Amino acid sequence: MKVLIITNTLHERSGSGRYSRGVVANLQRAGIEVMLLCEQKPGGMPIEWYRLWPPGSPISFLRNILTTRWLAKCVDVVHALDGWPFGIYGYAGVCGTSKKLFINGVGTYSVAPLFSLWVGWAMRRAYQATERIFCISAYVQKQLQEAGVSPDKSVVVHVGTDTLPVLSPEEQEKYRDELSIDRQRFPVIVTVGDIKTRKGQLDTLQAVGRLKDKYPQVLYIAVGTSNPAYLKGMHTYAAAHGLIDNFRTVSGIDDEKLSFLYAICTMAALNSNNNETRHHFEGFGLTIIEGYQFGKPSVGSRNCGIEDAIVDGQTGLLTNQGDPSDIAEKIEQVLENLQFFSHNARMRYAAFDWRNTVSAYIAAYNK
Repeated sequence: MKVLIITNTLHERSGSGRYSRGVVANLQRAGIEVMLLCEQKPGGMPIEWYRLWPPGSPISFLRNILTTRWLAKCVDVVHALDGWPFGIYGYAGVCGTSKKLFINGVGTYSVAPLFSLWVGWAMRRAYQATERIFCISAYVQKQLQEAGVSPDKSVVVHVGTDTLPVLSPEEQEKYRDELSIDRQRFPVIVTVGDIKTRKGQLDTLQAVGRLKDKYPQVLYIAVGTSNPAYLKGMHTYAAAHGLIDNFRTVSGIDDEKLSFLYAICTMAALNSNNNETRHHFEGFGLTIIEGYQFGKPSVGSRNCGIEDAIVDGQTGLLTNQGDPSDIAEKIEQVLENLQFFSHNARMRYAAFDWRNTVSAYIAAYNK
């Protein structure tokens, strides 16, 4: 069997890239021949690759449709790893043929375009043409159904996570010195993801401010590429509330440095916010699962895909969106039962094995 995968990147330093790389690598391990259509050539991976142009102009969009149409002739299955725009390209590739189309429902770009006039029309046609929509969480599936996509089309298939490297004590010391993280820091709270309103880092920082009297050595680390205006607001808040020494950002990290941060942190936090007007939301929360590898519990928002990542009361606690007081309270509750939550987090990690995800994909391909 040969499958055409359509996505934007397999770059390991982005969440979408690690997710796409996991799909491709594990399909290959399962013996599936993969052809890749994406914007960046994947490094360190033997694969038949074709360039996808960023959809910034009608010419690029049309070029991508024609390329997909041409490549689809050589495969049995077309699998788009998100709705917009990859699902549209996939639909163009299989339209009028007997080729099978699958689309992953990931989050915002699987749902929000349905509410646009022309894009929404095309997206609905694409979803109608799919054999299955693989939703990465029950929340994504619910949002698609509320937007009018047939419930018969979708199934929840959680994504997997790749094992991060385990560092030696010497390697950990190297990164501890590089990032100037003292051993007496406690608790250390980490959020991994673009630093912006939807990820809720400011809400978490405000929660940390409420905890400082009890935990003067608390450290909040926001890891990721930042929105300059949003980050400026965070620094302004930190300066006004005496949190300069309790907050820092880290960007441009590789797997080793990410592994270090998970290893030395006390817990992960992903207090994301929905934008109901624009239909933006957190589709799952893969970084929470990454933390589970290291036995790190988490606090994260309810009413989004994070509900599938956190087993409330077991691997962490769900928080109210945009509510720093509730976030602070939940952080304290996790700290008071840290060993219990840490044990459950480590046990939960095994459920998110890429082999489970890919087996579900292949079973659907073969129907």
